[in-house]
Amino acid sequence: MANIFLTRKCNLKCPYCFADEFVNKENEEYTLENFKKVVEFIKADGTDRIGLIGGEPTVYSHFKEVIEILNADEKIKQVVIYTNGLNLDKYLDILGNEKIHFLINCNSASDIGEAMFDKLKSNIKALKEVNKNYTLGINIYSKNMDYQYIFELLRIADSHNLRFSTALPNDTKEHTEDILAGFKEMKSVLRSFWLDCKKNDISPHNDCNSIPDCLLDVEDKRLLLELSQIGKKYVTSNPIQSCRTCNPVIDILPDLTAVRCFGLSKYMKVSINDFKSLSNLTNWFYNKIDLYARLAYVNSDCENCKHRLYSRCGVCFTYKIHKFDKIKELVRNI
Repeated sequence: MANIFLTRKCNLKCPYCFADEFVNKENEEYTLENFKKVVEFIKADGTDRIGLIGGEPTVYSHFKEVIEILNADEKIKQVVIYTNGLNLDKYLDILGNEKIHFLINCNSASDIGEAMFDKLKSNIKALKEVNKNYTLGINIYSKNMDYQYIFELLRIADSHNLRFSTALPNDTKEHTEDILAGFKEMKSVLRSFWLDCKKNDISPHNDCNSIPDCLLDVEDKRLLLELSQIGKKYVTSNPIQSCRTCNPVIDILPDLTAVRCFGLSKYMKVSINDFKSLSNLTNWFYNKIDLYARLAYVNSDCENCKHRLYSRCGVCFTYKIHKFDKIKELVRNI
């Protein structure tokens, strides 16, 4: 699967945004010609899943046209739209195709205002009538965060599955070297969140940037296992699955350059024109980044950690970025 970065524009400015390098800095967006070219590139090796991201994909000037293109393409079996949900009411007539799935990133009224929060609730209700292939999502970004609003939205959505991520700063070397301290600060709110998920019969799936295994005690792991069992009780079309090992998720920008993922976008960009297929591009990123990222560690406490050595750490590669070149040099000298 690859994600097509339709537009840099967004109708929100989230305090935890991980795509800050791109979002609302310029008005750059895909031309329809480039969009069609990228779809053909993705399909070339048989890939049949595409993600639409931004910015906010529903503010893209040609959103209706690209949905119609993908709806009509029999080789595309699944389209995942990553959205904040605020514009869905404008496109309900074309979003009913069963191949279309949604990851709706939900913000609180305190972050987006009461009017927008009410609109989000209304749009979830409306979407439920035309397409039930959706997953709600939340970003836990503060140790004092009030996340209770998500349970109201889940009840409206009639959903027991939730995507969540822990959002911590990753834009400086200082942040990345002290990331374990950051996760330790977030541990209390995360545990409270998990307990409230259990109370509300919700199964939270960690999309990425999960809390490191070394910070989880036996009771934490037992609780997470119980939460995973909740998800098995309900039939779900959730396109986002929990993952503690990271693989390249290719994001392709409007100028046809690709990044391994948003978190590593400042580290390396390449043109898709230099590659024969998506799998070729994915393997290239894996060999250029992942092989070294798996060897890197955020600080000395992690060097001999069994969780890292068995690829069960969970720490995002972004926090290791300042170590990549050093690791590459060490490998070359072996």
